[in-house]
Order: sequence, then C-alpha cells, then structure tokens
Amino acid sequence: MKKWIIPIFAIIILSSFALWFLQNRFFHEEPLSETGAVLRIEELYNGHVEHIKQRGENYEIVFSRGEATYAVELNQHTQQVSNLIIKKSASKVLTEEQIRQRALAYTPGVIESVRLTDSTYMVQVEQEEMKKELALDAYTGEVLSETDVQPVTEPEEGTSVIAKQQAIQIALQQLNGEVDSVDFEETEDGGYYLVEIETDKDEAVFQIHAISGKVMSVTWDKDN
Repeated sequence: MKKWIIPIFAIIILSSFALWFLQNRFFHEEPLSETGAVLRIEELYNGHVEHIKQRGENYEIVFSRGEATYAVELNQHTQQVSNLIIKKSASKVLTEEQIRQRALAYTPGVIESVRLTDSTYMVQVEQEEMKKELALDAYTGEVLSETDVQPVTEPEEGTSVIAKQQAIQIALQQLNGEVDSVDFEETEDGGYYLVEIETDKDEAVFQIHAISGKVMSVTWDKDN
C-alpha cells in the first residue's frame, strides 16, 4: 500500500494546482483599465471624461455634463462609484426677461404671469381664445411642458355675479397654492369674494369683485 501513497499524494497536489490555475486564469476578474473606467463613467452619467488618475485601487475621474463639471471615484475591482461632487455648477438661472422672450418665441401672445418654482419657471400666456401655461427650465429656457388653461372671462359691469369657482381661479393666478376658504360678501355694487390661498411660504386673502372679477385688494399674512 505504501507504494501507492506517493503517487496518490502527487495527483492530489497536481489536481489542486490545476484547479487553482483554472480559477485564476478563467474566473478571476481583471482590474478595470483606464479605458474601461472612462467608458463606464461616460455610459453611467452620459457625460465626457476630461481627466482620469489612478490612486490606489480607485480611479479619480473628472467629467463634464452639459455646463457642469463633476469629480467622482471609481473602484477598479468592484466598479463601485463613490464621492461624487460638483466642481463647477451649471449656468446661472435665467432672468425673468430672458424667460419671457423664450416663452413668446415658443407661443406668441400676452404674458400674464411668471413665477419661479425651484428650477422651473411657470409662465402663463394669453392668446385670443385660450390661455397656455408653459413650464420652462430655469437654466436652459427649454420648454418642459405646455398646458391649456381655461380662460377666465371678466363679466361687464351690471351683469350677473361670477361663480365661486371663477373667483378661485382668479386668486390662484395671483398665488398658486391651496384654497383654505371662500366667502361671499354682499354690497351695493354687486359684492365681492374673499379667497384665502396658502402655500408653503405664503398665505394671503384676495378680495375679488363679484361682478368684474377684478382683484380689489390682497392681504398677506405677516407671520409668513
């Protein structure tokens, strides 16, 4: 039996070595190359890599997207992205006048209101028979959406009182938020509506003439 021990032991060693070789040769993932890292970041962020430098197991990469520049780290073994920071912000927010020009170039008419919400300008444009509300990117001026708005007609003096919903629409054109309350007060000249609108930052009561639909006064909550 002893004469078989050495050959069997040698076979075991050779088999273990062969298995180790196959695992490292065919199943071990090679570290990501610089070219591979560039392609990975450009595909992931749809940008353009401007600079890449290897530091330890990570690639330090600077890339641009639009008018902004970013820095990020990419692990060459796991391909995990970390420490994404903005090195240069995009261009400044466009002015209201620039937004007005872009809105009118998109749809001719008369601009009734312009308001900035986060990174979007909301612009209402009145045309002959319809109002449109445009959402424009505050940085690029690109039109993101277009919505038809039912026009609010103002009855002539001496006609019937406008509906409560019309008064609400008029108030919402001044301050877009949630309606807290609507009250009607009778007067000799036709009466008026008191419409209270609230947003995250502001709260106001709009006094709207019940015949003409004109905004008679606005009372802002001083606490806001």
